[in-house]
Amino acid sequence: MWEKANQKLLSRSKLSTKYQKHQSKYPLSGKLYCKKHNCSYVRKIKHYKNKNDEIYWYCGNFHKIGRKDCAIPYVKEQFIYEILISTLKKYEIYKNEICEELIKLYNSHSKIEKSDKTKTELQNELIKLKSKKNRLLDLAIDGILNKKELITKKTIIENKINQINAELKKMERNNLKIQNQNNYNKNLKKHILKELTITKANIESYIEELLDKIIIEEKTETTNPNENFKIKLTL
Repeated sequence: MWEKANQKLLSRSKLSTKYQKHQSKYPLSGKLYCKKHNCSYVRKIKHYKNKNDEIYWYCGNFHKIGRKDCAIPYVKEQFIYEILISTLKKYEIYKNEICEELIKLYNSHSKIEKSDKTKTELQNELIKLKSKKNRLLDLAIDGILNKKELITKKTIIENKINQINAELKKMERNNLKIQNQNNYNKNLKKHILKELTITKANIESYIEELLDKIIIEEKTETTNPNENFKIKLTL
């Protein structure tokens, strides 16, 4: 299941400009389904005088067919969230893998050009070229080079020196970008890992972003009335 969730997160990251979040009044709206009756649940609030109001989700067929025919006529929203948190937390072992995939996706859009040569190689070439340039005057004095040849060779060497200096400056800028990106990636990783840690604070975001259906079905092997159902998730 977590692999499907990973693919869903990545695909939505790639299509972030096109993807529009499904707009529902409540996170569970249109997602809770009764397995027995193949219908959705509807949200209702129970009001109490001496305690806080409570939210319940009722099987859509409950009022039509009656309680006797519906094993789970309603479910307390709090219990649904508790089960979802418990279920999804089992897959947190994959959060580092998802985090790395998301950072890799982010870095794939960062344009940092790499040089074919190392900084040391370029610096060594620069030393050799400067040495050649210094020897040109001696060659001219010795009559080996005429004035035209001297100017031509000097121009060629100076152009190569300028190219290497430009490449070294570009390399410095890229190194600074890489350093900044590494620092950004560290902060990004902390943020992503925090978001991938499932809590009460972010469970509704997971429901809206990842889950297509939450199927409610009867659990017969329990005597606790608050745990008389189980859920099946589809992404």
